[in-house]
Amino acid sequence: MNLPLSSDCVKGLRLPLVVLCLGGTLLYSQNAARKGGANAFANTVPEGFVNRQVVIPSFDEQGRKTSELKAATLTRIDDERLRAEDVIIEILAENPVENMKVQLKSATHHLTEQVLRSGERSVVTRADFQTSGDAMVYDSSSSKGSLIGNVRTLIFDTNAVSGKSKAAQPPKK
Repeated sequence: MNLPLSSDCVKGLRLPLVVLCLGGTLLYSQNAARKGGANAFANTVPEGFVNRQVVIPSFDEQGRKTSELKAATLTRIDDERLRAEDVIIEILAENPVENMKVQLKSATHHLTEQVLRSGERSVVTRADFQTSGDAMVYDSSSSKGSLIGNVRTLIFDTNAVSGKSKAAQPPKK
């Protein structure tokens, strides 16, 4: 089973939002690469060097933290690839209920192609859903990605993102 994901997302329960935000998280765009992130990080790491307990944040133009990539290990394989193990990517939205978490056992980021690939079970979670697949591919140049094999989506609470559930309400001060 192949679940196509594209960049024409809108608010609400839409799976394309997952991959669009994922692309922003891993700093695939040229703007993000200029500001730092995985591409800039890769340029400072010698080939074969294993970095442990890596945290790579991403910020927007106003300095707001938009995402954070955490990996148990991050290794520069060669001039074109980074390999990460036990990856957790937190995508921070303006509304905290829309925050997402992407979990990958391992992934390879191709720097020149701007493609992220994971051949293991990948899980994307938000307050209102969780979707997973046996493999994931994301091509940032086309802003398209897919979850492949045994794709499963669980919808928890569609009211969480709409603001109708108690969990979606901001805490009272």
